[in-house]
Amino acid sequence: MEIDYQVQTYSGVDGLIVPVFEGEKEKIENLAWFRRNLAWLADMSFWREFKCKKGKALASFAPGSSLCKIIILVGLGEKSKFDSDAWYSACAESFKQAKQYECSTVGVPFPIIYSLFEENPHWYLREMLFTGVSALYEYKELKTMDTEDEDNGVRQQIVLLDQEPDGAVADVLAYIKSVKNGLYHARDLITRPSNEITPTTFAEEARKVADTYGMRWNLISLEQAKEMGMGAFVAVAQGSQNGGCISILEYCPVGCESERPLVLVGKGITFDTGGISLKPAQNMEQMKHDMAGAAAVLGAMEVIGILKPPRRVVGIMPCAENMPDGKAYRPGDVVKTLSGKTVEVISTDAEGRLILCDAITYGIKNYNPAVLVDIATLTGACIIALGDRVAGVMGNDDELVSKLCDLGAKVGEKMWPLPLWDFFFEDMKSDIADFKNVGNRKAGTIVGGMFLKQFVEDSVKWAHIDIAGPAWADKPWFQMPKGATGFGIRTFVEMVKSWNLKPDGAN
Repeated sequence: MEIDYQVQTYSGVDGLIVPVFEGEKEKIENLAWFRRNLAWLADMSFWREFKCKKGKALASFAPGSSLCKIIILVGLGEKSKFDSDAWYSACAESFKQAKQYECSTVGVPFPIIYSLFEENPHWYLREMLFTGVSALYEYKELKTMDTEDEDNGVRQQIVLLDQEPDGAVADVLAYIKSVKNGLYHARDLITRPSNEITPTTFAEEARKVADTYGMRWNLISLEQAKEMGMGAFVAVAQGSQNGGCISILEYCPVGCESERPLVLVGKGITFDTGGISLKPAQNMEQMKHDMAGAAAVLGAMEVIGILKPPRRVVGIMPCAENMPDGKAYRPGDVVKTLSGKTVEVISTDAEGRLILCDAITYGIKNYNPAVLVDIATLTGACIIALGDRVAGVMGNDDELVSKLCDLGAKVGEKMWPLPLWDFFFEDMKSDIADFKNVGNRKAGTIVGGMFLKQFVEDSVKWAHIDIAGPAWADKPWFQMPKGATGFGIRTFVEMVKSWNLKPDGAN
């Protein structure tokens, strides 16, 4: 799928999207661009009768038009009640209609978008294009039957139509194209089955990103992890014949060598049976996407490699399988972490925090980060608390947590702050180790964050993002298609673009 930018001279498109608020048809009709290219539309009954209600769309053939074959009208409702979710929904419905009409090229008229959103038109354009890119994602590499019948639809091109060159629009297109690369790569990795995506094959994908974009790549094998004292990571990884490893990517532009970096850590459990604390069989096939955190970090690093921001960024992706093998760790075991702290294992199905804690310690010891953010499908409790479209975020710095929520809101990745008050640690105390890897059944998401907090030094600003809900969509919502979402990638990219990480760690 490609994005094309055409100015003044248009080659024509199969489908043209025309969004409109209630009561603003006349405003659109008076646009010079509309009069020049769509004057015929004002006389059509389907245009006059379209009510522009929120979420409603109407597609019709465009008789005699040289610009498009299908016109797709999308209602935005009342402007006073309009919000970003309504925009994502409208855009998603637009591309859904285009797909139903088998449009291989879809036109997006920027002059109309500019007239609708005069205050911040480039944001609305960007999010519309992203919704198209997101909605058009499909993974069909493993299908061998009836593929010709399924190939119809919007797959080839989104065409942005403009009346004069706009440098800001060009920047939007460059951003969307780079995000598409990282997003599609991450979604592919999350979607592919666990017999294909093992810790080793994930590491190979990370190496390819490093080679392509000139990053440093380092790999910590399971044997090396043992020698280094990563007892928590090793405990989880040793139960699988596929072992485990930790991939590290470092993006460091010239002149940023002394800068304290932003470190991103992503949980990479490529399949999670629960280990000895075995999960129920129902829906266990979904546990292939328990590596969505690592995929989000890798996807973000790929986008960063394309955009080349002047910031030092490190991505750490610990990967393992959680299996019930004869070598697997057991409930009741005590593991010594890289930090030196000891953990009593109560549930082997709370394995994500165990691989993360050693990766976090490694990141702090080796990179002295100004900011460290980990992302993980950590707790089912987060879905109970916040649903399947919202991530929970917590940390040791309120400003960082608030910043992540704000950045996520800008790109449609909703996050909600959760507290890490000291009393949550009480239920984690152990009689034989420093603490346990779980508490009781209460506040499960917060307890997961509280566990990780024990491995973060006070000098490091840290946040933990639990994406157990929004990492995978059982059905389409807003700009997300069914399946892997790549949640977190765009928030991380916005963080790197907008946050001035000084060498001393100040922001």
